[in-house]
Amino acid sequence: MCAPGLKDGTTSHAWLFECRTSNDNSMSLTDDGVEFIAGHKYKPGHYTLLDNFFNPFWTRLTELLPMSLAPNAVTLLGALHCGVAYSILWYYSPHYDTPLPSWVVFLAGYCTIAYYTFDCMDGKQARRTGQSSPLGQLFDHGFDCICNLSHISTNSGYLMIGGTPWFIFLQGSLFFAFFMAQWEEYYTGELPHAMGNFGVTEVNYGLGLLAILNAFIDRETFWCSFMKDWIPGKVHELVNVPDVLMNMELRHFALSGWFFVEIILILGSLQRVFKHDRVLQHKLQFTAISKLLTPGLIAIAPFWLPKNIRENETRYISICTGLLFSFLTKKMICFSMAKMTFATIQMEALPFWIIFLWIRYDSKITEEGATALLGGLCFWYAYRMINWSRKAIGQICKRLDIHCFTIKEKKVQDENAWKKVQ
Repeated sequence: MCAPGLKDGTTSHAWLFECRTSNDNSMSLTDDGVEFIAGHKYKPGHYTLLDNFFNPFWTRLTELLPMSLAPNAVTLLGALHCGVAYSILWYYSPHYDTPLPSWVVFLAGYCTIAYYTFDCMDGKQARRTGQSSPLGQLFDHGFDCICNLSHISTNSGYLMIGGTPWFIFLQGSLFFAFFMAQWEEYYTGELPHAMGNFGVTEVNYGLGLLAILNAFIDRETFWCSFMKDWIPGKVHELVNVPDVLMNMELRHFALSGWFFVEIILILGSLQRVFKHDRVLQHKLQFTAISKLLTPGLIAIAPFWLPKNIRENETRYISICTGLLFSFLTKKMICFSMAKMTFATIQMEALPFWIIFLWIRYDSKITEEGATALLGGLCFWYAYRMINWSRKAIGQICKRLDIHCFTIKEKKVQDENAWKKVQ
């Protein structure tokens, strides 16, 4: 329900131009949007058996944290693990196509598990210290999105799929599915954590554990083997397994399974949004699906590039794509809380599309020139994301009278409420 005098922009449609923001359009949010954020209450989805199993463990770890440690600092500490893993993976495999040292794979797996553990502790620390606020949701889920770059780097590193269509599908599908989770909250008011008993905890701990296990095997021999080496001949004769499957490398078969899971998650999100009472009441089906146009085009844009550029500039392509996705996802998170209209065509994506098409169709651009253009895109989107987030955080902190990284004294009403799974 809207506060008196405030308009809910999530029921409106905009193709290109969104509402002017505060301070003559120089800020990230409108004045009404900041007021909506001030009254926002986070509504998570249901929790899985694994969430409930690990909750006492997360609670115990949170009790070890000093009361002076701000919740957003806990989030940042977890994200730094992803930053460390990503940097080391970049050093040893710049294009995800060379074998990684086993200790690097092990470290990346540990960092994934540590990151997600801290991610489950920051909300508890917020409630424990009486610092719960909508800023925590922006900070938490914003870092979750950018940390996807580290998860992609880890899996692509030990699978050695850099420069291939498999890599583009992996990155595009992961970021698109993450964006859709925020898109779903934009229309339903509820952020999905899981489908049944499979959710973000299973995915993150599963990815971390899988990386650790890969540190102890001959990864190149294992993942580059063919399915026919694993399917017994008698099974092949009885079931008549297609040759295309028998001749598929194990890593490609595993990635196909991942894509199948992503499709199920995406279809589930679509179904929940289209059947939601609010969407049906306001007839928002078209405007809802249109908002997936920009992220969809971003996900497939790397296929526009020439093959040699995809193979030699995998890292820069990954970074600029990931940063743009992260920026728009953060914007969707904020606009969902602020109840602001999110335009179908996001103008921030125009430089991305223009440069990708320029590299594709201008035969005069050398590989060095393509490197410079893609590197420039990386710096541009890093700047835009940081600058936009800084302004949004400043507006929220000012309105709520809170600090981002330090504790501001606030009375805790229920000293045990923070121990719940939330």
